[in-house]
Parts: sequence; C-alpha cells; structure tokens
Amino acid sequence: MLVKFTVENYLSFKNRSTIDLTATSLTELRNSNLFDTPLKNLTLLKSMVIYGANANGKSNLFKAISFARKFILNSSKDSQADEAIEVQPFCLSTESIEKPSLFELVFIHDTAKYRYGFLVDEEEIHKEWLYVTTKNKEQLLFERDFQEIKVTKKFDAASTNLTSITRKNALFLSVCAQFNIPTGIAILKAMSNVQYISGMQDRYTINFTIDMMDDPAKKKFIDNFIKGASLGFTETKVERFKLTEEILEKGNVPKEIRKMILESDEENVVVSTKHPIYDENNEEVDNIYFNLFANESLGTCKYVALSGPIIDTLLHGKTLIIDEFDAQLHPHLSKAIIELFNSKENNPNGAQLIFASHNPALINPKRKLFRRDQIMITEKDTYGVTNMESLYDKKVRKDASFEKDYLEGKYNGIPDIKIDNNFRLFDE
Repeated sequence: MLVKFTVENYLSFKNRSTIDLTATSLTELRNSNLFDTPLKNLTLLKSMVIYGANANGKSNLFKAISFARKFILNSSKDSQADEAIEVQPFCLSTESIEKPSLFELVFIHDTAKYRYGFLVDEEEIHKEWLYVTTKNKEQLLFERDFQEIKVTKKFDAASTNLTSITRKNALFLSVCAQFNIPTGIAILKAMSNVQYISGMQDRYTINFTIDMMDDPAKKKFIDNFIKGASLGFTETKVERFKLTEEILEKGNVPKEIRKMILESDEENVVVSTKHPIYDENNEEVDNIYFNLFANESLGTCKYVALSGPIIDTLLHGKTLIIDEFDAQLHPHLSKAIIELFNSKENNPNGAQLIFASHNPALINPKRKLFRRDQIMITEKDTYGVTNMESLYDKKVRKDASFEKDYLEGKYNGIPDIKIDNNFRLFDE
C-alpha cells in the first residue's frame, strides 16, 4: 500500500513535490473511497486522479515513480556495475542541473510503515535512508552518506557485512535483498507491488493479461470483468502456436524471412472474442470468434488489455498507476473501473488506482467518484517547473462544481492556448 511518494530535481520537478494518499478529515465518501491500514489512525485513499494540461508534468510524475521502483529492484545487479545511473535532473536551471535527485516512498508492508529514500546523480548514491514505524513510533534502520553506511540495532545484523561490498552506484537496500536479508526482501516485494503501465502502449499490458488467462481461475475473473462492460462478447479465447514451414509457404512468405522466423522459434498468440449468432427469430443458435486486434475497436482492445492488471491489482492489494488511463475508453467504462476500486465488495484487499486523465467529467460532483483529497492538479510555471496540489490543498469547497470550475481555469492546470489573430495556415 502506497502512502506517499516524493520527488525533487527530476525531469520537470525542480522543487520537492509529494502525492499523499493519506486520507484527510473530509467527511465525503468515507465509507467507499477509504480503507483502514494495520496502523492505528492511518487511513488511505483507494484512488487518485491527476489532471493538468499536456506537458504539465503528469507523465513525469509517473516516470519518477517508475524510475525509483526500477532502481530499487535492479541497482544491485552485476549487469549494472559499470553503468551510469539513468537519472535526469531538472535541466532548465543552473541551480539544479548539477545537483542530485531525491526520491522517497512511504508504504505499508505487513503491519509496519516504512519510509525509504535516496539522493542520487548519474554516478553515485549521495544519501540513502530507511525508517520503520510500528505503534506510531518511527525508528531509523540504516542511513548512508556516500559510501559510509551506518546500520542500527533495529535492522538485520547480518547486513553490516554488506556495507563494504555495496557499490557507489548501487542501493544498499537492493544489496541487502540480493543477499537474502529479510527486511530487504520484504521491501523489494512491496516495491514490486507498485505497477506502472501506459494507457497508450498496450503491448506489455495485453501480454500480461494473456499470461493471466492461462490460469482458468484468473481467466474467469477477466471474463466476468469483460462481460460486465457489454462489449458485444461474453468471453475470450487464447490460442498459442508456432509458425511452421508449411504455414509460411502457404502464406507466400519469402524464403529469407521464412528462415528468420523459423530460427527465432517464437510462440505466436491469437486472442479471440466470442460473439453469439442469432437466427431469424433472434434466438441464439451458434457463436463465432473474432480476432481481438483485427476485428474489435481500439477501445475494446484497450479494455481487454487493462483487464489483467486491474484484476491482478484487486486480487492482491497492489497499487496500479496508469498514464493516459481513459484514452480510447468510453467515460462509462472509465467510471466503472474507478468504482471497482472505490468499492468494499470488489476491493477488500486495499488495492489502489492512481491515474492521469483529461476527462473532467470524472470529477463532476454528481458522479460521486472522488473526494477533494483524491483530485490532484499539476501545473507548470513560466520557468518550466511542475507544481502539484489537491483540491483539498487548494481549499476548494465541498459544494463547488469541480468539473465546471476546472474547465474555467479556477484550479489552473489547463492549457493556455494563444493563437495570433494574424496566423494563416496558407498564404493568400
């Protein structure tokens, strides 16, 4: 469960910026949109939507989370021993371009809250720290200042043997996990439960969904999810096969390409959708299967692709981050997905959905989808710096028309379009 994420001096985030999923004292939608944690007095949001004009920093926020996650999971691997760290500081200011970037995550794992962060540039880790909170008292587990790493008695004793072998471009926490230190393994597991996908690039997402469909129990969940969307079909079918010389020859594939395909020995996958066939009396008499990507709409393909990560997140209480979440999706489908997460019945495990959107209708108060602390607005100033605030931080009133006021620019975060009156596309 993600509690907070903080970034500073990365891409368009020059200043320290935080998304906080800690529920505020707001009274609206408390029974549906919040869940309690194992820690006393800590209640979290089930979902969060991020708005802002194009190039205002929404995707950069998700890239920051994705970078931190990947670096935590992979920095100790031998393959990265001599590689530069792919961190990108804010480059539009001489004040920040030579400084390290900061990343910090606060999250719940089992019955404890952890606060873990690091300060890093392209060459090395400047600082690294890990704290744990149990019974509302935060305690230091370890801290690092360049290559000087101090481990407290609260951390695993065996980790002290790893301080001298931790490379300057590797996180100590990652090294601890690599050498089977229990706390390190637990935290890396928590990080792997934070999943990021792009709503505009469905290749990875559909592959994940297809792999889930190989499990009959999970496929049943996916088919139920699809059936409820009334897309015209009730279930899917996955067929795996390898291309043979005979198939390629019948398809008039040139010999050189045939050879390359056969040598690759790759498995091919076809996803089909089951549609009913009716007689003259509109009685169902048979069914037919359509190729998902050849015969269905882009929106349908995206919905099917998203079904796997969404079901997996709900089943296991993960955190799912989706950029361009509702691109190509009908607003009613977007609303239905959000309601799944903001539901006691369908989200009993504390799953979280964080996504970017350009559809202001989702925050229309009549829809009752979001509280004010669940709606974040990003905006970029004259100097290219992204700033973020929730409607709660902006002190927006409960009875305000969020959708209307957002479109009118009262919360900022909308494009300021200025086209010169003398502009002509074609010369007269």
